[in-house]
Amino acid sequence: MTPDETPEETPQRVPVLEVLDPGLLLAVQARGRPGLATEGVTPGGAADGWSMAVANALLGNDLGAAVLEATLLGPTVRALAPVTVAIAGTMPGRVVGTGQPVPPGSSVTLAAGEDLALEAAVDGARGYLAIPGGIDVPVVLGSRSTALGAAFGGLEGRALRAGDRLGARPAATLVVPGAHWPGPPSPPRVTTTSPLRVLAGPHAAELGPDALRALVDGAWTVSPAGDRVGLRLAGRPLPGLATGELASHGVVTGAVQVPPDGMPIVLLVDHQPTGGYPVVAVVITADLPRLGQLAPGAPVAFRLVTTVDARAALARTDAAFADAHAHLREAAGWDELWRGAGS
Repeated sequence: MTPDETPEETPQRVPVLEVLDPGLLLAVQARGRPGLATEGVTPGGAADGWSMAVANALLGNDLGAAVLEATLLGPTVRALAPVTVAIAGTMPGRVVGTGQPVPPGSSVTLAAGEDLALEAAVDGARGYLAIPGGIDVPVVLGSRSTALGAAFGGLEGRALRAGDRLGARPAATLVVPGAHWPGPPSPPRVTTTSPLRVLAGPHAAELGPDALRALVDGAWTVSPAGDRVGLRLAGRPLPGLATGELASHGVVTGAVQVPPDGMPIVLLVDHQPTGGYPVVAVVITADLPRLGQLAPGAPVAFRLVTTVDARAALARTDAAFADAHAHLREAAGWDELWRGAGS
């Protein structure tokens, strides 16, 4: 159990943010609930773990602390007390009263009564907003994340609504020095020239070589019929099994399922623990944050890689984050020395 997942005996009750407008979909998300699939529990958590971690890092939080995850259309929130907020992902922000821009990968301190608006996502689907210490909601099954389909976790197991008030974790210092992330505030966008990398799935051989080849060679777009459970893709149907379905089997985030109509479904973080459709491919772990930023209508392409490639990509991603995080901490240390010298 990580520090963010340790429940407190006396939860913080003093609210620091009020939701004025939730946008399209606003929910509390954090680290998910891995390892509970045998209990029928979806992994959940932030759809884009990279951006969640960036927002938390800007405030010195645990990287998996609870944040606000907004989808497609951004929310407007009001500070109920002086508080520093950080944003990441693909939604630019602005302080409503002054018009001050708050680009993804930066933080701003709001005075009590000031409003912050996140705009519509740009070249992506999701934005993340963090406060010092993390959003204070109960820990349920080891996480503060909202399981929207099962209606537990987060705030009462639901999407946030206008009028909801949220507090910070106990003992959090609400006003912290401003910071800018010295790297990308969101993962690289998926394009036809920068495809999602996949491994051959457990049923690729049963489906035959034509199915995997068609997936990799095909031109796909994200259908509007998608959510945090999975994305449906539009394009030329893939060849499937004669039976269409298999006996139920475990599935993972990033699994590319082939239903009877041949139109692929790529599973996201709120996917069911088991499925009956054959899995032709699986998106590599390093590209899961990119998957979580795909918006309806976005072009999608796939590239087949090896397990060696997948491990190397994950190592590079982890190293890039660690390097940027180290630069952030170093800059914060110099800022602290500078302030100390002037006191």
